[in-house]
Amino acid sequence: MSAVRFCPEPPVETLKSLKGFYFFYLIEKNIAILKINAIIKAEGRSIMSFKDLKTKAKESLKGHYGEAIKMILVYGLIAFVCGGVIGGILGAAGAKEDIITFVSEIVTVIYTCLLGFGLESFFLKLSRNEEVTWKELFSKTNMFVSYLVISLLVGIFVTLWSLLLIIPGIIAALGYSQVYLVKLDNPEMGDFDAIKKSKELMKGHKWEFFLLGLSFIGWMILGIFTLGILYLWLIPYMSVTMCNFYNGLVSQK
Repeated sequence: MSAVRFCPEPPVETLKSLKGFYFFYLIEKNIAILKINAIIKAEGRSIMSFKDLKTKAKESLKGHYGEAIKMILVYGLIAFVCGGVIGGILGAAGAKEDIITFVSEIVTVIYTCLLGFGLESFFLKLSRNEEVTWKELFSKTNMFVSYLVISLLVGIFVTLWSLLLIIPGIIAALGYSQVYLVKLDNPEMGDFDAIKKSKELMKGHKWEFFLLGLSFIGWMILGIFTLGILYLWLIPYMSVTMCNFYNGLVSQK
């Protein structure tokens, strides 16, 4: 039987140096956080506290969760029919896999662009305490072209920024994050102008918006273990919270 080998203990000096390095790392990290918070506070950039944004979302959703869940289920059913069923039919007909993938992607783009603004409109109206039903999902199909053009432009811009490094790409995506809501509020505005308006609104608020999205990460992970059932509650909650953030941006500007 072979002898058990033990790793030698690191020298005491090495342990001390590592502890010292970690200590100064924590100090620098906390100083950086304090500086960021100080900048946000000094410049008056904070829209609302995350707690207030989420509380307001819960209040707006009272008595409306049923309509929100109906809309999500209808959207999911359309996605299933357009993706799964059509793909299955093509597969049964003997179509090649690359053809099935191509057709499925085209169909996905079509229903996303047809229903995208309706989806956004539902949650935006809820955030403003306006009466709305699940049928709002089909209310903005006339904005199909705008949704397609905006999505293409944003995709191109984010890709170009990402060619530099991943961080510039993320920052660019955060800057464009309000474009669909901007377009909904200003349907007469050009698509490119809506993108510029989103960038203006998000100036000084990208980090704040990023952290707001990150604050839902626990619920997102938990939703996986509920086989997605939790998302029926989480999607409306997140979406209305994000719309509250947008409303705050607009009122502040």
